[in-house]
This record gives sequence, structure tokens and C-alpha cells, in this order.
Amino acid sequence: MRKGVSHLASAHPMGEQLPAIFAEGKAQDLTKALDEVLAPVLTTLDCLDSYLDPALTPTDMLPWLAGWVAIGFGEQMTEDQRRALVADAVSLHQGRGTLDALTRLVKTLTGIDAQVTDSGGVGWSTRPRGYLPGTDEAVVTIHLPDETVVDREWLQDVLELGVPAHVSVRITILNPPG
Repeated sequence: MRKGVSHLASAHPMGEQLPAIFAEGKAQDLTKALDEVLAPVLTTLDCLDSYLDPALTPTDMLPWLAGWVAIGFGEQMTEDQRRALVADAVSLHQGRGTLDALTRLVKTLTGIDAQVTDSGGVGWSTRPRGYLPGTDEAVVTIHLPDETVVDREWLQDVLELGVPAHVSVRITILNPPG
């Protein structure tokens, strides 16, 4: 949770900005009090670009930043995965439902290059009332090293958010022979 920093000095003290006639006395006391109140605001504004950069924002600000780009986090995700997901969110939204976006989503969430198979569900029939080609299933095949653990149910839920509504996801996890 964000907290104030006690005794934070202002980077731009107001007392130094006053004309010489106010260099001493009550005006300085008043500006010191204002500096104390405004120092956190000015410091935040000075660092605003850092709050908006997924690589630099404080950890507790990541959910806030994720809300700006319309994504959520799973409890299993590491901080690095969260930062990568926020950084790539706009691109993932643009390609939502495509093979490339699904592959990148799995890579971001698991760190593993997945093989995503096209369902072939985008197409047309040359006959009226004919059957559409392909299936209503996207197949995600993940080749995992033996020591890697992936929460299959969580990954399934996340991937189902990344495909068109009429497409279901089937995850196949293969461990290479050791």
C-alpha cells in the first residue's frame, strides 16, 4: 500500500521563490508548511513517467496500471510475468484470438514457447448452408521441461479469455522423454 514518506523535502521550496523582502519571518514559515504538504504531490508528478512504465512502477502499483490496460493477474503470476503482461497488453488486445497473440500470451505467462494449432474455423463454404471448415477448438500444445510446473486449470481459464467466444481451448502438455 502506498504510504507517505515522512520528512520528505520539497525539490522546489517555495520560500526560495519569494522576493527578498519575504526572506525571513512569517512568509517563510507559511511556505515551509505548504512545502511539507505539497512535497509528496510534486515528487509524484516529477516521477509520473516511472509510475506509468511497467518496468519501473512500484510492485503495489502494478494492479492499478493493469486496470488501465484492461488486464488482470492470476495469483500464480510472478512479478516479472505481471510486468511483462502489462507491457504487452495493448499488443495482445490488438491480436486477440490470433495464433501469434495466443503464443505470446502463453510465453508471457509460463515462459515457455508453446505450439498453438489453428482450428481452421475462419473460412467459408462454397455451398449454401454448407458446413464450415475446421473445428471450434484451438489446440495449445506446450512442451515442458520435466521440472516445470504449470497450473493447467488457470492456464485454461486465461487462454479461454484470449480466443473468440465460439472457440474452446484444449491444452496438451508434453514432457520430453528424460
